[in-house]
Amino acid sequence: MLPKVLIHEPNKKKEKRIYEQVERLAAGRYEVSLLAEGELETNYDIILCPASQLLSCQKNSPEASILTWEQDFSVPLAISEIDNKIEDLLQQWRKRQRSLPDGKNTGLALVFCFDGSIRKSWVPNYLQALLNQGIQTIYLPIMPLYLVPDLEEQTVGPQLNNLLLSLDQVETGIPKQIGHYIYTHQLGYYTFRLSQQADDLITCPPHLLRKLLLALKDYVNSRSDTTLALVDCVGLGMETTIRLAQLCDILYIDAVGSETGAGRIARRELSKFLAAMPNSVNFRFLNEVKL
Repeated sequence: MLPKVLIHEPNKKKEKRIYEQVERLAAGRYEVSLLAEGELETNYDIILCPASQLLSCQKNSPEASILTWEQDFSVPLAISEIDNKIEDLLQQWRKRQRSLPDGKNTGLALVFCFDGSIRKSWVPNYLQALLNQGIQTIYLPIMPLYLVPDLEEQTVGPQLNNLLLSLDQVETGIPKQIGHYIYTHQLGYYTFRLSQQADDLITCPPHLLRKLLLALKDYVNSRSDTTLALVDCVGLGMETTIRLAQLCDILYIDAVGSETGAGRIARRELSKFLAAMPNSVNFRFLNEVKL
């Protein structure tokens, strides 16, 4: 879920101008809003307003960080300064997302990249970083076989497609069996024995993929060792990917900075993606993760 930023200004022409310019700079990092008629300044993470509205905003949204035009910004008001001040506050907001969720020593994470070249280098480095920290790591690639990094073909033992078949037929007891479907990769992490069919996973019905992630999450939570399962999605529809991410503890996603047409579309989709995340999902941009 994106942090919410409120632009609150009695001068409606000024308010609309600031809103439109800040919204263009938000680029999926935060959600910018205006108050609807009769709405109070509640449930916002950051509020920007004139000093005359400060007390009202503090009363209605006591948890919010509030910046006023007069006290916190230069004259004349610059949109770039507004964005920089918001980013400074967002750094504090993201501190809780620097590692596994507080109080948990297990987790289910999903990584999604608009830029395939970033994913190709980030995922192997992140898996190695987890192992270096002593974290038991399970890697689940949901993508065509020819895109799986460091793919090993394992023909001995039950495969992931067998697990999906069981999930389609059996309602209970599956999480306890997941250990039979994984093996230790030569690089040190656990992963699944994959089918010989290149597109089995990306053509799998979405409801089965959801069952798979829920079973994997239960399995991870049942382990006594510090364990993280990383789900790596490539080639799924956006709606399916969003629904899978909603089941996870952590979402890793790339920050789109390109000003090309494709970059603008990616930023729009990124904003929709993050806005669809429930509060239970911690999200982090890939460039914020220390490897």
